[in-house]
Amino acid sequence: MAVEKEFCNAELLNRYIDRETTPEETQRVDRHLQRCASCRQQLQQQGELAQRLRREVSAARQAVDFERLEMRIVSAAGSPRAPLVHLLEMLFSWKLMVPVAATVALALFFFTSLFPPTAPPGPSAIINSFTGRVSSVMILETPQSHHTVIWYSEEATEGNGTES
Repeated sequence: MAVEKEFCNAELLNRYIDRETTPEETQRVDRHLQRCASCRQQLQQQGELAQRLRREVSAARQAVDFERLEMRIVSAAGSPRAPLVHLLEMLFSWKLMVPVAATVALALFFFTSLFPPTAPPGPSAIINSFTGRVSSVMILETPQSHHTVIWYSEEATEGNGTES
């Protein structure tokens, strides 16, 4: 009869602790644990850790009010926001407003360069002006129709016999 040489197998021991081994693997680990003090100690430490975790999870589970939690989840899922509120939140979000503002600024820049502002109606320039002792003449030009306007003003001075 050949002597079976067994080595410590951490993966197999973990599966043994989790009760995920086949019946043959369980027998093999049982035989190994009878001879290996190191694996027995590791099994004991992991068993204590598992018991401590079970106690903590059980205590945490008892502290949670699952009915209240379920009601909060159902009420949150069952009450959709009004469509108008959702639309307004979407329209006034930063993710949308920044690109829209940049697009509007660019559009204004390009349209103002394509359509320059026009001059206001009225004389664009005084072409010439003459002032004498008795009268004044001013020549003006309109901006759009380019009409020439001559303005004549006669002022009364002493000695010429006209009244104001």
